[in-house]
Amino acid sequence: MIAQNMLLPTTNDVLLRALAQYPDRVAFGWDGGQMTYRATADLIGRMQQVYASAGLVRGQRVGLLVSNVATGWCANMAALCSGMAISCLHPMGSLEDQLFQLRDFGADALVVDMIAFGQRGGELAAASPHLHAVYSLGPATFGRDLLAAAEKAGSRSPVDLAQVTDMANVNYTGGTTGRSKGTARDHAGHMHMVMSVLADFELPATPHYLAAAPISHVAGSKVLPVLTRGGSVYLMNGFDPQRIFDTVASQHINMTLLVPTMVYA
Repeated sequence: MIAQNMLLPTTNDVLLRALAQYPDRVAFGWDGGQMTYRATADLIGRMQQVYASAGLVRGQRVGLLVSNVATGWCANMAALCSGMAISCLHPMGSLEDQLFQLRDFGADALVVDMIAFGQRGGELAAASPHLHAVYSLGPATFGRDLLAAAEKAGSRSPVDLAQVTDMANVNYTGGTTGRSKGTARDHAGHMHMVMSVLADFELPATPHYLAAAPISHVAGSKVLPVLTRGGSVYLMNGFDPQRIFDTVASQHINMTLLVPTMVYA
């Protein structure tokens, strides 16, 4: 199995090829803005430089508390491209649960979306002296503004420093049978998941994906498959059925992912 997995590309390699193939297409859209494939690649490369300047290297681990924002997704991918493993904190988790996840995961760094989680990010940073670095997506009273630092870093093409056998991410269970448990996936496992989505999910030829559920969790598993087909991801925070209908019409959406409670609503 190891020999077979060594023949697979990393998920980063697949992403960087897609970003280079469709530079002028819109990768991400949201209310009031959008980001092209070229701009996405540029931001990932800049963020990689920021991580490296702080001494973060392959094999270390980054926790993220982010909403459905393109900058948060880029921070995620910059860590993966740098050979680091990531773990996304549950957006509705308690402070205690999120602190447990950071400790159990062995996070070396934390990235926080200031608009959605500014207060909680400050609480996590204050209670986590073991973190090597804390980054905020926007100005904050704690940590370093990752977006401002990326802007100063200068443009550089993103590079894939990971190996296919490196750990890619650790997802945590819901804790229904006790303390939440981390389930690890290496790049080979992640790549198999991407291949399964592309093979079995009947994606449109050019997908226009409405990400209405959190991309930090299952909805995020469709982002890379969409980009490999030259499609676009429309990011939505908060759930409102009428808004979803309106967005499907206005943005020519042809695929989405909804959890059962959203379908029922």
